[in-house]
Amino acid sequence: MKKLILSAVVLTTILTANESFNSEISHFGGGVVIAGALTAVGDHFYPEDRAMFGFGVSSVGFAIEEIVVTAKHGNLGGNLLDIAAHTAGSALGAMITDKYLLTPVVSQNGMNGNFVGLYTRIPF
Repeated sequence: MKKLILSAVVLTTILTANESFNSEISHFGGGVVIAGALTAVGDHFYPEDRAMFGFGVSSVGFAIEEIVVTAKHGNLGGNLLDIAAHTAGSALGAMITDKYLLTPVVSQNGMNGNFVGLYTRIPF
């Protein structure tokens, strides 16, 4: 898993984009994958807010990266388009992972802190 995340970080710093459809769909797809992975990680630490964790960390992290790129190279309009595509993909990826790929967490019992629902473990 660490190698996968490291590979994604290295590739995003090497690759450059333009304002074509293929570029924006790749940002959208990247948002889906990254937010889905972060939602799965968030399931361990914040089970009730895992979708918001995946969406937020993915979107904010990518926005910070694009701000740095804009400061270095300009092209604010293109980078805002990249952020919008990535954020839309992050929303979809976090929602799909939360609703369909991870087991549901119904609620947290306030009396003793136990969760109501099913937990499964799928190694990857």
